[in-house]
Amino acid sequence: MRFHILLSVLLLSLIQFVCVSSSWAAAEPLITLKSKLISYDIGNQVYLREDPTGKLTFDQVKAQRALFTRSQQEAPVYGPSSSAVWAVFRVRNNSPEDKWYLEVGSSFLHEVDLYRETTNGNFEKIKSGAGQPYESRPVKTNRLILPLNLPAGAEHTYYARFRSRNILRFPLQIATMPALYEKNHTIDLLNGIYFGLLFALMMYNLFVYFSLGDKAYLFYILFIFSIAADTACIRGYLLEWLPGPLAWIVHIRLFAGLAILFSLWFTNAILQVKQYLPKLYRLRWIIVVSVGIIMLLNLLRLYVWSFAWMLISFIPVYLYVYTAGILIYRRGFKPALYYTLGLAALGIGILIYIAKDNNLVPETAFTESSLQLGSFIEAVVLSYALASKFNFYKLEKEQAQAQAMQQAIAFSQELIQSQENERKRIAAELHDSVGQSLILMKNRILLLKKRLDDPERLARHADDLTETVSHTISEIRTISYGLRPFQLDMLGLTQSINGLADEVAEGSGIDIRVKADSIDNLFPKEQEINVYRIVQECLNNIVKHSGATSAHVNIIRENGQIQLSVEDNGKGMNPANTQSAPKSGFGLRGMQERLSILTGKLQIKSAEPQGTIIQITLPVTTLAPVLTPATSEYVS
Repeated sequence: MRFHILLSVLLLSLIQFVCVSSSWAAAEPLITLKSKLISYDIGNQVYLREDPTGKLTFDQVKAQRALFTRSQQEAPVYGPSSSAVWAVFRVRNNSPEDKWYLEVGSSFLHEVDLYRETTNGNFEKIKSGAGQPYESRPVKTNRLILPLNLPAGAEHTYYARFRSRNILRFPLQIATMPALYEKNHTIDLLNGIYFGLLFALMMYNLFVYFSLGDKAYLFYILFIFSIAADTACIRGYLLEWLPGPLAWIVHIRLFAGLAILFSLWFTNAILQVKQYLPKLYRLRWIIVVSVGIIMLLNLLRLYVWSFAWMLISFIPVYLYVYTAGILIYRRGFKPALYYTLGLAALGIGILIYIAKDNNLVPETAFTESSLQLGSFIEAVVLSYALASKFNFYKLEKEQAQAQAMQQAIAFSQELIQSQENERKRIAAELHDSVGQSLILMKNRILLLKKRLDDPERLARHADDLTETVSHTISEIRTISYGLRPFQLDMLGLTQSINGLADEVAEGSGIDIRVKADSIDNLFPKEQEINVYRIVQECLNNIVKHSGATSAHVNIIRENGQIQLSVEDNGKGMNPANTQSAPKSGFGLRGMQERLSILTGKLQIKSAEPQGTIIQITLPVTTLAPVLTPATSEYVS
């Protein structure tokens, strides 16, 4: 019984060995080389085995050759994976050429080891990949090219081991060096044009940044530089120029993380997200934290997790930038449209490239260069967006200047008209009051001459003449006071305001209370009249328009500012018209002009339960020394 069991096991093992041997025998030679002018894609002609631990040795793999399965893909792909993948293939050289090479189409693979069979049946190992020093490569180029050493008419078996820190994908082809050079020549030329154009755009915008000082241009330069540098990492160019101790920059995809950060800062700078969308601006920290997680995972040597998290991080990045671009464009900022289109070009390029890396779309010249094409279109469109932003603000500034000029012209016309009206009023007062008084005095003087012989009548006419002269002098003083209050020079600004309130209260019957800190000598003499006229205009508006019975004037001096408020209990102003009020009335516009000279601020609001409050803030650069706080309360 035991003999039969043992015999059955031996027979099964023999059958398995024969089947495996016959499968390899039937497949040998898997690849036949005939012409040296042709490159042979062998991705779907190799046998593969995945090593999840990455610890299998060559001898172990060779001894377990039956565990290999034939590839079903032209470019084998395992996605983001930390596994090692072994490939085995046998090649027969039926061409006269003996210098054949294996090219691995993914220049960013971290480990690529080739075990090639020698004439005596042993295997020798050649190490390559992005994780090896550039100087140790058998063929010093940005691509991973390994010599096969396959003599004409010979037939050899090759093993290859692949491992990545990002997407594990390895298109394979066998070709002679002239065939590889001819095939890659066009690609190298296009890459040169791509990097050259990006460099030109960066230099141009660098000069613009030095001229304008706009940080948006600086962030654009850093963003485009990061994209170009990351592309150079993917294509294998950067390792050639980086010193060995700095090779880790390539391995951890540092420039990809920087591109995410600079895209965020560039977005905030060009679109002014903080101003237009403050709530969205607060979410920028989600992206910053995501980049920090990427760097932390790299430091922990969890490279595959870092790459996967980087892909996930693109979701909040694009949600942020597209939301900002669309919403701000809808608010009338036209450069946001070009910004959004530029980022869309990059996003489409990235999606096509990722789809190609996962064999979701075929690998063609277009899909292979989609990342570079998208980033180039994005760089051009974003540069145009920056120019559009400059023109947008330039046009906005010109329109604001034109509007300010029109307002200045209108104000000047109104000011001239006001001066003419004031002259007309003064002329009328001089004609109707002072002129008539002078005529009356002239007539009475003539009568005096005729009554010299009558002492009684002479005395009476002399008294009338004296009264007329006094009245005329009073009228002249009133007119002069309207032109320039004498109290400003004699009593100071604080007492002048108190006197003004007294006059307005006496003439209108309104109860006006003034509570004022001393503000004498806080303003230059030529500016005190502006403060006085502002208070005067506020009180005149109360008399003319409010229908109030009482008013309060408060002047508070604190923290290098004068807080002036005038409140009444009248019918108040329509809140909808408070913003347009300074534009509608010349008096309030005059207040605005005087406040602009004083660099002050005006706010008009409704009082409770009724009335109007005018609040004015005046800055004081140099405060006069006051030993004790002088506050006066004045009731008119």
